[in-house]
Amino acid sequence: MAWVGFPADILIWTGPGGEPTWYETYPRIARGFCSICGSTVAAKGDAPESVGVTMMSLDDHSDLTPLHQSFADNAVAWLPPIETVDDGG
Repeated sequence: MAWVGFPADILIWTGPGGEPTWYETYPRIARGFCSICGSTVAAKGDAPESVGVTMMSLDDHSDLTPLHQSFADNAVAWLPPIETVDDGG
């Protein structure tokens, strides 16, 4: 699943379900689910003051370019690693 990070203080939820329903999965870590269909659409708490949103839940993700690839060692063989992988820091 591809994610994109946004500063929490500028993110505005505009979809028909509004802000996701949040479920705490670990202390100070929460996952957001669409209140209409139940799909995973967001996560918060992994990085302070930011919200991760699944790229495919965005209306337009055509201008987004990956900068980091997590768990590349676990990727399926037919999906090549992205060329812009950073050190994760």
